[in-house]
Amino acid sequence: MTGRQASKYRAIIEQGAQLLSDTEALAVKTLYPEWETGKDYPVGYKVTYQGDLYKVIQAHTSQDTWAPGTATAALYARIDETHDGSKYDPIPYSGNMALAAGLYYTQGGVTYLCNRDTGNPVYNALSELVGIYVTVVETI
Repeated sequence: MTGRQASKYRAIIEQGAQLLSDTEALAVKTLYPEWETGKDYPVGYKVTYQGDLYKVIQAHTSQDTWAPGTATAALYARIDETHDGSKYDPIPYSGNMALAAGLYYTQGGVTYLCNRDTGNPVYNALSELVGIYVTVVETI
């Protein structure tokens, strides 16, 4: 196979991968293109950035300062494994998340129980929210 054929097949595979559900996409995230600047991204398009998989939630043309991450939460949503929020399967917390009462979250080797809904996404580390929204359950 020539490099030209390989590029053609890669483009076909990347296009087909866009049709996968978020759960399916996580299993094959290496099929998704790396985020790049100056590209038109439609809603629902999936890209990788620094090893994470993201879905575009607002159509836009990417810019150097609009890479996927916490600062661009209005443009991209990170696609993560699904966790049930139980003590034995806590939700990994990485900021920019709304917390729900009764669910368990984990960050930095510590498990927390949310005791009050935040309603809106919060950006603080969970350790900073102890006594306000969460309590420490256990440290690993």
